[in-house]
Amino acid sequence: MNAPLMTDIQTPTEPALESPFPFVAACDMPVKPVVWLVHGYIEEDALAVLYGPPGKGKSFFALDVSCCIATGTLFHGHGVKPGAVFYIAGEGHNGLARRLRAWAEYNRCDMPALLFVSVAPTDLSSATNAAKVAAAVQQLADATGETPVLIVIDTMARNFGGDENSATDVGQFVGNADALRRRWKATVLIVHHSGKDGEKGARGSSALKGAADAEYEVSRSDADKLIRLTPRKMKDAEEPPPLAFELVGVPVRDDAGSLVGGAALKLTEYTAPVPVTAKLGKHQKAALEVLEQMHAEIADRLARQGREDHPVYILVDDWKAKCEAVDISRQRFHDVKNTLTDRKQIRIEEPHVFLVRPVLSPLEEPDRTDRPKDDNTGQTGQEPDESRTGTGQPAANIEEF
Repeated sequence: MNAPLMTDIQTPTEPALESPFPFVAACDMPVKPVVWLVHGYIEEDALAVLYGPPGKGKSFFALDVSCCIATGTLFHGHGVKPGAVFYIAGEGHNGLARRLRAWAEYNRCDMPALLFVSVAPTDLSSATNAAKVAAAVQQLADATGETPVLIVIDTMARNFGGDENSATDVGQFVGNADALRRRWKATVLIVHHSGKDGEKGARGSSALKGAADAEYEVSRSDADKLIRLTPRKMKDAEEPPPLAFELVGVPVRDDAGSLVGGAALKLTEYTAPVPVTAKLGKHQKAALEVLEQMHAEIADRLARQGREDHPVYILVDDWKAKCEAVDISRQRFHDVKNTLTDRKQIRIEEPHVFLVRPVLSPLEEPDRTDRPKDDNTGQTGQEPDESRTGTGQPAANIEEF
């Protein structure tokens, strides 16, 4: 009897093993379209950074876009994906409340019910603290039935206990922020300060920039007082054009019924900023740069103390001393001070000197009544109400920002 051939022997079929590190064929990889949280500007499920110098309007922008998403309101003509927004606020809670009321008043909306603001900052470089934040967000999401679509961390400095220049410390912060993003596929927007002494980009370790899917710079020109938003990095889409806003005064009342100053953003035509110093002489430029640096340092210190809305006081004598250190003589300083005052670059209220703050535009018809452009997004946004009109006067004692 002949022995069976090897091909005649039936071997049991072995179950396919699941790959511990799977691959996919390149030809099978899908090309997914960009999905927008704010059409053209902010993607869904992204880690984004919004940076700029202290007092230039970062929080105004972050609150504006948060309110739009939480209420389903068009963001200055751009469609949004409505949903719950969680705002981890590190400073100026009383100022935030005024700004939120001013936003609602200006846009003829109710206060956003799906915008939740933390009562205190937290150190998000700690995994334990990040887990507590995630649990609190989930609890509110379960109670409202609304999935978080945006989480704002304002500012990184006030919600970070590590060294901003340490790649390791920043990496831990980014990892915890990214965990919040992954849990709900929500966009996380980190509000951060820009570098000092003319350094480009966000302050601290480049680990933050490397991890970010998108970066936006907020700036404000002393020449025309406009707040400008300039996209600097878009990982999966082309950078959209920059936007410009005016800050308009909005009178609001506090809980006791007293009139207090508020402000809101109004979209305006974008123009490239023109440096004021282009029209100044050498010593005038140098003295103004010294004053701007002193202002930035004090504003940054106030922000770290949770006093971002506090005025920046600079003694004239301190300014003069620093000007002498850069070879501006006492007699020359006197002339420079008078020239900058005449040109309305500074304001002297002895014993202090102030950089001139913007004069707010009067409250006019809200720009959100403009019909949106056809962006073919298919996303919903609040339709404009053509019957709405805005009236009012500039609010007195508008807060610094």
